[in-house]
Amino acid sequence: MELQRAEASVAERPFSPEIEAPGPSEPSFVDALVDPLGVFRSPEEVVQHPWFTHQEKRAILLSWVRDELVAEQVACKAVPGSPSHSRVDAVIAALSRFDPLAAGEYLSAVESLRRRPRGRKGTRMQ
Repeated sequence: MELQRAEASVAERPFSPEIEAPGPSEPSFVDALVDPLGVFRSPEEVVQHPWFTHQEKRAILLSWVRDELVAEQVACKAVPGSPSHSRVDAVIAALSRFDPLAAGEYLSAVESLRRRPRGRKGTRMQ
């Protein structure tokens, strides 16, 4: 009798594969860790992901922020003074939900990059 009630309860709930259980189309943690931008369209998708733990989300965002910091550094060296097109600010904001201390460290690094005076290679800044 108890089993029948449990089965009836389960049968009454609408099934939504994207909510009920991860499937083969769900990104793996390793894929997301190695290439966050290849798996997620935005850092907010990492934050909202229903299957990753907070520690996994933190690790993914740390991986992503390192990638974005490198992109920011390359952009600053290649075209001094140009506006950044990296997502580093959005990734830092998402990371701050899981690791405020690390987010603060990355924010300091980015701000330092952005305000560093630029000169031509081989010339000295005065």
